[in-house]
Amino acid sequence: SKRAGDFQERPSCDASFRELTSEFNRFFKSKNLASTYKPTFLKCLLDIGDYENGEGSQWVNQKQNQYEVDLNFVAVRFIRYYWPLKFIFKIKQEATRTPIAVYRILDEFSELIGKKTPPSKKLLCHDKFAEMRLKIIREGIKPQVLKRLLNDCNIYSITGGSNSIIIPKEIVDFMKENKDTLVSALNHTIAVYLERINLSPNIATCLKEITPRITLSKSIFEKMIKMGNSCCFYCGKEGKKFAQEHVVPWNFVRDTQNYNIVPACTPCNSSKHDSLPAKKYLDKLLERNESVESLPAGYSPEMMKNLYENCRIEYHGMEQELWDDGI
Repeated sequence: SKRAGDFQERPSCDASFRELTSEFNRFFKSKNLASTYKPTFLKCLLDIGDYENGEGSQWVNQKQNQYEVDLNFVAVRFIRYYWPLKFIFKIKQEATRTPIAVYRILDEFSELIGKKTPPSKKLLCHDKFAEMRLKIIREGIKPQVLKRLLNDCNIYSITGGSNSIIIPKEIVDFMKENKDTLVSALNHTIAVYLERINLSPNIATCLKEITPRITLSKSIFEKMIKMGNSCCFYCGKEGKKFAQEHVVPWNFVRDTQNYNIVPACTPCNSSKHDSLPAKKYLDKLLERNESVESLPAGYSPEMMKNLYENCRIEYHGMEQELWDDGI
C-alpha cells in the first residue's frame, strides 16, 4: 500500500481511475476502524458531485480543477445518516454505555429535529440547525475523523482553518461515477462493525436511504387469518380486515417472516406500534407457529425466544413496560 501522503502530494491531474480505486481499496483493507465515523464521512463525500438543489450548494465551491467543501455540507449528511440508526432502529455505536458524540448531540437537539420523521438533507441545511451542525463538526467530525481518515484514504486536504476540505475534481468525478458501488461497500463496512456490538439482525437494512417493508402474500396471510378464526391475534375480536402485524417489531427485525406475523385489528395495531408485547403473546405465537406451513429452515421456538429477548434488551428496553391490549 502507498504511504498516506503519496496520494495527496502528486498533482491531481496525474491520478488515474486505477490509482483512485487503489486508494479506496486501501481504506477498505484498513484495520484501523474504531467507529463508524470514517466510513460515514466518506459516504457523505460521495454527495459532493451528486446532490439535489437546496441540499447544500452554498457550501460547495468549485475552483478550476478542485472543490472546496465547507464541513457544514458533511455535517448535514452526518445527521441524516445517524438519525435513523439512533431514533428508529436504536442501533448501538459503542460497546460501552457512553454514547458517541453524534448520538449525544442528536439527543440534545431532539426536540428541534424530532424523533418520528427522518429529516431531509434540505431541511438540515436550514439556519435553525446551524448550532447543531457546528456541534457535529466540533465534537464529532474534527476530533474523530477529519485528520485520521487521511491515514487510510488520502483523497482530500484540509484548509488552514480546518473548517473545509479541498478535494480534486477528478476524485469527485470518480466518486460520482462509482457512487452506487462505493455506497454499497461503505454500508457493508459500517454493518460489519455494528454487527460486532449489536444483537439486532439485518443491520445492513438500516443503512439504506429507503427501507421498504415487504408483506406476506395475500394467500398466505388469509390462511393465517383463518387459523385464528378471523379474530385479532391480540384482543380476540372478530373482524374482516386485519393488518399484518410484527410481534417482534419491524424496526428491530427489519424483515417480514411468517413466524413473526399475526393478524391484528386496527386499534391493536395502532396501539402496539413498535412496542414489544407481553410474554403471553410470545407464548401464544409459539403455539400458533406449530401449525404454520412452510416455516423458514432457520426457525425454531428457541430462535424466536432469543429474538424476543434480544429485542427487549436492545430495542424495547428492559426498563420499559411491555405492551398489553388490557384484556
